[in-house]
Amino acid sequence: MVQDSSVLASLLARRLKQANLFISTAESCSGGMVSSALTDIQGASNWYRQGWITYSNESKTEQLGVPEELFIEEEGYAGAVSSEVASAMALGAAIKSGSDIAIGVTGIAGPTGSTETKEVGLVWVGIYIEGEVITKSAEFGHGNRHSNKEAFSTFALRVALEAWDELRGEIDDLQEDQENNDEKPTVPDALKQLSDNSKEGEWVGDVSWTGEGDEPKDESEETVIPESEISWDDEEQ
Repeated sequence: MVQDSSVLASLLARRLKQANLFISTAESCSGGMVSSALTDIQGASNWYRQGWITYSNESKTEQLGVPEELFIEEEGYAGAVSSEVASAMALGAAIKSGSDIAIGVTGIAGPTGSTETKEVGLVWVGIYIEGEVITKSAEFGHGNRHSNKEAFSTFALRVALEAWDELRGEIDDLQEDQENNDEKPTVPDALKQLSDNSKEGEWVGDVSWTGEGDEPKDESEETVIPESEISWDDEEQ
């Protein structure tokens, strides 16, 4: 079962708080719903740094430094809804904000916007964690626009948690390497450096819509969340 975005956001926030790390977000198709879920949590200013809603291709380039050639499918590039752009959005958000972790989200919320190779409901998520980027995709079918946006944001938070669990053990070494490099990279340069280490994959669960307005079905194994994982101490916002 797909977990609620507020629960996933709480789990991610707890990890960030305990590790004393900062996160930023760069969203397109989700329209700010990822940042909304994170900042709904009291005390978010202690670990959430900045967010962008870069809906147009031009804004992705101007605000995040995404190379504009990535959008030109006619020249052999993957286009705006792709692993490459999701990765560049996450990387750009991390560089521009100085955050340790960043989320990039790009997709097709519908009801229009599909192409011969990309259907409504397709989303790509890029997660940057201190020197490495993981990208994953999912297809949520032809749900209505709002339900697709909700599904995209929930998926992005879930991928962020998976990326954290996969990469967190490597962070200490990566952080030491970054501290030895005083020069701040540009997004294209950083993308080139990350190309050999980036991890890409499709969502392992069978996620689909059964009809307009229905909840997405996820056949992957359900994660049991201990009650202690989502408990919070009182703190100032």
